[in-house]
Amino acid sequence: METIETLFTEVTNFDSKSILNKLNKPINQNILDNIEHGITLEEIENLTLSGIPVLKYKTQITIHGLFPELNNNRVFGYTNLFQNKNLSIGVKYNAIDEEKRQRIAKRLKCIGFYYRRNSQGTEFNIMEVVTPENFEAVKSRFLKLRSKIDKSLYFGYTSIWLGQSWGAKYLCFDLYINAIYECNIEEFLNKLGATAELLQIAEAKKQAEEAEYQKRNEIERKEAEAKRKLSAENKSEQIEILQKYERVEKTSQPGMYILRTFDYDNNLVFKVMYIYLLKGKQKPRWNHKEYITVYEALKHECNESWSDKIYAGRLTGYKIK
Repeated sequence: METIETLFTEVTNFDSKSILNKLNKPINQNILDNIEHGITLEEIENLTLSGIPVLKYKTQITIHGLFPELNNNRVFGYTNLFQNKNLSIGVKYNAIDEEKRQRIAKRLKCIGFYYRRNSQGTEFNIMEVVTPENFEAVKSRFLKLRSKIDKSLYFGYTSIWLGQSWGAKYLCFDLYINAIYECNIEEFLNKLGATAELLQIAEAKKQAEEAEYQKRNEIERKEAEAKRKLSAENKSEQIEILQKYERVEKTSQPGMYILRTFDYDNNLVFKVMYIYLLKGKQKPRWNHKEYITVYEALKHECNESWSDKIYAGRLTGYKIK
């Protein structure tokens, strides 16, 4: 989407960039192993307390020290780790606190945020179509929601911007939760209004809707089954006529076949399948036609057409000729 204007951006505190390795000391392999499996903010804090410097930037963190060679740079499906020339380790936020973000996503969805994750990073996003008539109302609602975000409770940033795609304009609210302490999650979510109670209500509603959907599907299935049974009973004599012919299974051999099937309204119909082999060709071609009665199907005249496609399947039915 093309960005037209950024209305608001707010970032939490980040460290200044440093190209120097702030710890000229070998780091144990087990620490690197833990990082390669994904890491939490609490574990990063423990590294800091043990004397390993960690710098937090806008898109990643850098863990200083002389690390062993990096063996795995893919964490949670994407390339999120890399080793700098000075042997420190860079970790994208995509590899930090992902399990927390998954839990947070369920709560934030209740107030309209959708969680997006790809190789570039992660974000929680609300996007609404705006017109001259509703722009100020949507903007006011987004700004009110942003005011509820306590930037002291997480590492990341927010952005409200106007975009355009396929002629429509969208107001977008992006929330980037790069990392967050476990002890801050509830307070962060509750201030936004994404409470545990709201999630329970949403889940209960979803379960009720799914139960109603399953109930409706079962009723429709039974109705379809009953209609098919009745249609077959009404055409029992025609079925007996068809059963006089040889029944073949899973074949692709040339010939004319009739298959019993049902149309979109669950009425029994008779489908003629004509498979043939063109001279000089190795793969058969085919065409088909459906009839309401077996009498019409038996009178079917097999013809070949330039539009007939190669037959790559196997059918089970009655061979007529």
